[in-house]
Amino acid sequence: MKKISIIILLLFLSFTVFGITLEEILDKYEATASIPNLSTTLSVKLISANGEIREIKAQAYQKTINRDLVSRLFLFDFPPSIRNTGLLINSFLNGDENVMWIYLPAVKRVKRIALATSGGGYFMGSDFSYSDFISKNRDDYIQEYLGEVVLDGTPCYAVREYGKTLKQKQDMKVSYMINYYRKDDFIMFGRDFYDLAGELLKEYRVKDSAVLGQYIYPTVIQMTNVQTGHSSLIEMTNLSTDVIPDRYFATRYLKNR
Repeated sequence: MKKISIIILLLFLSFTVFGITLEEILDKYEATASIPNLSTTLSVKLISANGEIREIKAQAYQKTINRDLVSRLFLFDFPPSIRNTGLLINSFLNGDENVMWIYLPAVKRVKRIALATSGGGYFMGSDFSYSDFISKNRDDYIQEYLGEVVLDGTPCYAVREYGKTLKQKQDMKVSYMINYYRKDDFIMFGRDFYDLAGELLKEYRVKDSAVLGQYIYPTVIQMTNVQTGHSSLIEMTNLSTDVIPDRYFATRYLKNR
């Protein structure tokens, strides 16, 4: 009896001191990342395998419209060939179809694009896909806690995540992802993407972050396609959490701003 009690005590201590549940990890990540309003100046550097660099600049806005809808707006101002182009992405967490609207200044038209058919497409020629800018309901995916790891010298919790259906995987062109949540603040410090053949495709790494009140947000992110050697570096400056008017996230604003 005494021996059994000691074993139970040791199990209890190991869980309370070292243990953390998957739900706790995901809850803490969402609490630090779910900023109601965020505006920033965005720079995206496209870096070829031989080191050539192209740059895209935009003003970016993100707003939680309601509990089921998160909208993101990108207004591009560099290079001159895409100046005044606008992208509006609506992410629905209740299962409705995600959609993107693009304004093309050359023809002065707003065009609707179903993200269900372009989720694997790449954002303005970068290594970030449009699906990387879509807010997702975690209940639509399966997560498996893999334990503690050290990534680039940083202690993290590793979580494997994948779609519940074959269609989800095909739409994203990803069979599964390994997410790395930094232990000290639960920011998603890294993410590895595996293609439909199960081979490593891309690596997402946070190079810097900012504390915005109760929130923590990545400000410098690198995405590297390990199969091609191409990479993209996102840098965000002039971050603000001031309230953004709802009118920014209407298709009329894309055309008439």
